[in-house]
Formats: sequence, structure tokens, C-alpha cells
Amino acid sequence: MSFFNPAFTYIREIFTERLPYFPANIRACLFIILFCVVAIVELYIYIALRRINQYKKKSQEKKWKAHIHNMLANLVIYDESDDTDEIIEHFFPRLQKLPLHIPIVKKILITEILTYHKNFIGKPAELLSLLYVKLHLDQRSREKVKNKNWEVKIEGIREANEMEVGEMADDIIKYTDDENALLRMEAQAAYIKLSPKDPFRFLDRAQERILDWHQLVLFEIITKDKKLQIPSFSKWLRSSNDTVVMLCLKLIDHFMQFDAAEEVERLLKHHNTKIVKKAIEIIGKLELESAEKHMFEVYFDQPLEIKTEILNAIGRISSGRYSDFLSSRIYSDNYKIKREALYAIKRSADLGEAKLREIYRQTSLENQAIINHVLDSRIKS
Repeated sequence: MSFFNPAFTYIREIFTERLPYFPANIRACLFIILFCVVAIVELYIYIALRRINQYKKKSQEKKWKAHIHNMLANLVIYDESDDTDEIIEHFFPRLQKLPLHIPIVKKILITEILTYHKNFIGKPAELLSLLYVKLHLDQRSREKVKNKNWEVKIEGIREANEMEVGEMADDIIKYTDDENALLRMEAQAAYIKLSPKDPFRFLDRAQERILDWHQLVLFEIITKDKKLQIPSFSKWLRSSNDTVVMLCLKLIDHFMQFDAAEEVERLLKHHNTKIVKKAIEIIGKLELESAEKHMFEVYFDQPLEIKTEILNAIGRISSGRYSDFLSSRIYSDNYKIKREALYAIKRSADLGEAKLREIYRQTSLENQAIINHVLDSRIKS
């Protein structure tokens, strides 16, 4: 330290005794230098303290994470034949002793429970859900759902959905028609799972569009959930929201809901061509003979893609009542209509191929080439 004493003494003298005798610009520079030195020292102290705090925090996180991880690991390896209430009574007091008033401990516990719940099914998942609610950890999810930030709301909805907190369904339905597409999607997906009594109530109030990728997500959730009570989706085919109608048509198609036949036929006069096309596709798959007349009536006013779909549907139904109509379509100027009409004739199990060979002898070379294509069994329609 004796080496630095003269230097410290010199600096002290500059700022205490000699400073008034320097020109103004030198005094300003000296003050700037002093400020910078003090700022750098404070910055280094701040960095050192922050690193110490981070180290302590990481050590604490590591310690609590290992402890909680061991407790939950013991829970999931319990024999599934054991009584659920007994397992809860065994683990609940231990988890309750955790210092959950410390934010970091509570956060680690919630994160670990969510992680375990995602990776286990059956009784372990059920036990984790029960403990999650019993420890009042769902309150954190409720707080998130009520947060003003939409990203935080989504986090809360995802947590409630994962842990199957059915009591939060009424809070979540508020966001099933939110302007934010991501929030709306998460809320709808969660509500289906959390409201077993009326999982599709959100469709009654849906005004915002259900985007195509969102429809895929909902379709997968609905079709894969074996516990879900599937209603007749025809009740929503009169919705003013075209995306709701389209989603319900896809579900009617998947579940083969014949009771929706009348409402599906009504959609042949819908203003949205995508809905009309899907309705015709379903009519063909369900082989609804009663709809043939309606399809014939609207055929001539439709665009090409709808015309070809109608021909396809009539071919699937194969009632024989419109065989003359199908035969007349091969004289159309459009190749796609000719081909679809010929495929429709071929689908008649009894007389299809014989009818095509009869037409072959009477038609043009161009049509004969198309008929050869249609009759080739190696080519799929």
C-alpha cells in the first residue's frame, strides 16, 4: 500500500487544494475523469454482486429442483393398485412442508409437476393433478388467466389445460372468441377438454374466424379424445360464422353423422363455395340419395370445381336415376367434367363398365381416349 500512498495523496491534493487554480476547462475534465472512475468502480461492484446473487440463486434452484424431483419420482413409481387417497395422504404433507412462499420454490414445483404430467398417463397423471389443486397451485394459473398480457393468459390456460383444472372452464370461455388468434385457439382447445358437460358451447358464441390451422388442431383434439361426448354437429351448420360451419362439416364427415343429412343438403345453396364443395363431398361419402335432386338443380349455376364435385358425388351414390345426366356430360367442352362424369358412370357396380363400352362405340376419338384412361385399372381416379 505504501507504493500507492503518494499517488492517492497527489490525487487528493488536486481535488482539495489545487483545483481552484486550474483553468475552467481543466477543472471540467478532472470532474469528468472522477465521474468515470467512480462509475466504473460502481459497475464492477454491481457486476460482482449480481454474479454472486446468480450463483446463490442457481445453487438454490439446483438444490430445490433435485429435492422436488426426487419426491415426484417417488410418487409416480407407486404401484397403481394402491388407493389414490392413501397416496395423496402420504405425499401431500411432504409437499406442503416445502417453503412455497418462496417464489422460486413454488415456480420449480409447478414446472416439475407440469413436466411429469406431460410425460405420464393414467394414475400418476391423476395423482399429479389432484396434488396440483390440493396445494392451491392452480391459483397461479388463475392469476395468469386474468393477467392483462395475452402471452401470460396463454401460459395460464395451458397450465389449466395440462393439469385438467375443470373449475377454470368458466374463466377460459371468455377468451374463446378473443380478437387475438393465438389466445382464442388456446382457449377453445382448453375449453373442450375442461368442460365435459358442454364442451362445444364456445361454438354458439363464435364470431371470430377459426383459422385453417386452428381447425386442424381442434379436429385432432376432438377426434382423439375418447372421453369426449360427441354431439350432432348439424346444430351449428346454420351459424353465421363460415369457419364454424366448415369445422362442423369436417367433424360430421369424420363421425359419419347421418342425422345431419337434411342440414348438409341445405348448404348446397350456401354463399361460400368452399362450404358447398365440402357439403357435396359429404353427401357423396354418406351416399345420400335424397340429395341427388338438389345437386342436379344447382349444378348448372356452379363453378367448375363444384360441378366436378357434384359429378363425383352422384357417382358415389350410384342410384342410377341420373345416368342419362352423367352420359350427357361427356359432351362438355371441359376435359375435367368429361373425365369426372365417366368416372361417375364407372362407379356403378352393376352396369358401369358396360355403359362406358357402349358409349365408347358411339363417341368421338377424344372421348374414346378418355374412356380408355378411365377403364385402365392401373390408374386410380
